Amino acid sequence: MKVDNRLTPVQYTDTESDSEGDTGSDFLDLSLAADVGQSFQLEGNEQGVDARLDNNFTAFPEFTGGIVVVGDDIAMKIGGYIKADLIKDFDAIGSTDSFDTTTIPTSGPNYKNARFHARQSRLSFDTRWHTEGHTVRAFVEGDFFGGTPTSSDFRLRHAYGHIGRFTAGQTWTTFTDPAAVPQTLDFEGAVSNVNRRQGLIRWDQPVWDDFLSLAVALEDPQINVEAPSLVMGQGRTEFPDFITRARVERDWGELQAAYVLRRLGYQPNGDPVITGTGWGLNFTGSVFVMEDTKAYYQITFGKGIGSYRGSPDVVATGPDSAAIAGSFGWMVGVHHQWSDAWTSNVTFSKLHMEDLPGQDPDNLLSTTYLAVNLIANPYERVFCGIEYLYGVREDASGAEGDANRLQMSFGFFLP
Repeated sequence: MKVDNRLTPVQYTDTESDSEGDTGSDFLDLSLAADVGQSFQLEGNEQGVDARLDNNFTAFPEFTGGIVVVGDDIAMKIGGYIKADLIKDFDAIGSTDSFDTTTIPTSGPNYKNARFHARQSRLSFDTRWHTEGHTVRAFVEGDFFGGTPTSSDFRLRHAYGHIGRFTAGQTWTTFTDPAAVPQTLDFEGAVSNVNRRQGLIRWDQPVWDDFLSLAVALEDPQINVEAPSLVMGQGRTEFPDFITRARVERDWGELQAAYVLRRLGYQPNGDPVITGTGWGLNFTGSVFVMEDTKAYYQITFGKGIGSYRGSPDVVATGPDSAAIAGSFGWMVGVHHQWSDAWTSNVTFSKLHMEDLPGQDPDNLLSTTYLAVNLIANPYERVFCGIEYLYGVREDASGAEGDANRLQMSFGFFLP
């Protein structure tokens, strides 16, 4: 095995190779393979993240360097990182492992939390090969945010294939923009940021000299229904979500507009399915205002799109009635690199739900999220940082609660 350029690679060969030295199809070479990234350059316009600034927890691992397993016209990069989070809450909040502001209580006695975990740690396998003039990619990534906080089960984040302009599998929804995801140490992220990954099929089409691209997708129609108290039943998803987006990418950054059209359904026990239409728009962008400073934003609004950010699509408005809920959210942030060893991120976000007549007074009306961090890179592929988090929840009744948190994180990126 070769882990840097000074070591001699070990070749793993078939024990039945012939006398002419043919190693057969079982040959594997584990090496840095710095030129592998060029050999397996992807086609089309996959959703990407500009990783010019350090400490980007959204970007996929680069397909160069590190340990790359190379075979006959195929290569696999193993990536990921270890991340340990030390969390101290100074106010009551129901979500101990991530700063989910919707879980801030608006009444009852106060309490505090202390929590250490490594659930955000990730492992990925990026496999690429050539076929009939195309580069094919199969990417799988998981973390340990499955199950309960005490079980930390392995959870699938991405599992998709990509060839040419076609993508199929589970990955970032076409409705989001990974380049505008805030780089917080907190796993939850901004309250209005669309960060859903789901099953999809997507076609990306460059329109104007790689300056403008369009995409259309059919995606998994997850639905979050807050059912009326006297009505028993379940949400129905009879049609996939239809999503389209337009994206501009330049050296200075990128801009994106996305639209989702949904068919929402709910079936009371023993009755026909009740259906309605949901829709949403998401405007995002990230711009390098200076070489070491990236500003980003997001504006999201629509009806029946709450599940794209962890809130209801349909809200009960009485014992036997419900309505599709509207929502409006926005986010602004700055990611700055102070030096080769220091970066910071500041993010502020608000989400407001439609105030529907007749809904439960304890329902979420609005929530606020603030994150400020400072991250150091004392050694290559090693980081440590501290982050202050503040959140507010307001109920439909007008009751409010807020929470303050400090989080320290230590991380080790795989080469």
